[in-house]
Amino acid sequence: MPLQLDHIRTFHVVAKCGSLLAASRQLGLTQPTVGRHIDLLEESLGISLFTRGREGMRLTPKGSDLLCAAHEMMDTATEFERVAAGLEDRIEGTVRISANEIFGTLLLPGLLAPFISDHPEIEVELDVSNQVSNLLQRDADIAIRLFRPDQNDLIARKIVDLPLGLFAHQSYLARNPAPQKAAHLRDHVLVGQDRNTGLIRAYEAAGVALRTNDFGFRCDNDIAEINAVRAGIGIGPLHMGMASHLSDVTQILPDIAVPPLELWLACHADVRHNKRIRVVMDFLAEQLKSPYASCML
Repeated sequence: MPLQLDHIRTFHVVAKCGSLLAASRQLGLTQPTVGRHIDLLEESLGISLFTRGREGMRLTPKGSDLLCAAHEMMDTATEFERVAAGLEDRIEGTVRISANEIFGTLLLPGLLAPFISDHPEIEVELDVSNQVSNLLQRDADIAIRLFRPDQNDLIARKIVDLPLGLFAHQSYLARNPAPQKAAHLRDHVLVGQDRNTGLIRAYEAAGVALRTNDFGFRCDNDIAEINAVRAGIGIGPLHMGMASHLSDVTQILPDIAVPPLELWLACHADVRHNKRIRVVMDFLAEQLKSPYASCML
């Protein structure tokens, strides 16, 4: 029986996931289908690739020897798909956009509504996650990022700087007089992040040296951070445009120069000439500079 690329792809994913169930979820296949792919591949090769046990699927020595070659094949197949996508002339099809939770939940649905109405031939998929999407592996066609992508194979376009400020809810300020100097922030409950150190670096750039345990409320979820400030838990950073529409929050220490966030759009170089991806990317580049977007962010 000749080797099937789909079976090799399944082998690669099972080896990475360590179980048929996890691999089936990633591949979008049923667990029996994944198991059948492995059986057929082993039959074609005449060797055992995995040992099956309570701990899941463990590579045999021969399976381990083949894993590197399978990885290279998948990279080649992905590159083939990217190049083919970049050669498409048609407009219709799917465009997958990756964005963090603030953009994905608060901004993009409203921003994309008129585009989807005007372009029914384009299907939009939105991946809402704070995880950095891997454009090289085509986890997304377009990524909205708050930092400059540095991979050589990506095309990145800076859209705008997003100004930030420190804010507190009126209920918090009723209990705690607003700090008059940056050094007084240590006497307040600060809303910050847990594992992400980006906010600490931003405070340092503004002349305030903090450690993780200086934040009385810590969470790496952007929406939870915003709601923590709005709930009166403490002082935290908000986008200036968003805060201007929140009548119940007040800017703290407005003279502190909080470094802005850089907003970038990125796609893989191989697909930059794909018409539908270019249409969506040009639309996002224009609309993310619009008054609507700046008010939301």
